[in-house]
Amino acid sequence: MGVLAGDVLPGRAVSALSVALFGMFIAIIIPPAKKNRVIAGLVAICFALSALAQYAPLIKNLSTGTRTIILTVVISAAAAVLFPKKDEEGEARNEV
Repeated sequence: MGVLAGDVLPGRAVSALSVALFGMFIAIIIPPAKKNRVIAGLVAICFALSALAQYAPLIKNLSTGTRTIILTVVISAAAAVLFPKKDEEGEARNEV
C-alpha cells in the first residue's frame, strides 16, 4: 500500500512523510529518555556510534540498513548485559 501511495502522491507529500517518520521516531525515544538517564545515555551512544559507523573501516561499505541492524543488535545486547532490569522480586532480568 505504501509503495502504491508513494506513486500516487506528489513528490512534496512523499518528502514530507519521510520527515514525519523521523518525527515519530523521536516521539518514541524522547519520553522514556526523559524519565531514565540510562536510556538517555544509550540514545546518545546510539547516535554517536551511528555517525562513527559511516567511517569505520569494516562496516562503512555496508548498506545503511545493514549497519543499522548491526548497531541495533550490538548496542541492545550490550545494554541488556550492562543494565539488566530488575523485576518485582528484585532479581535481574536482561531487558532494557
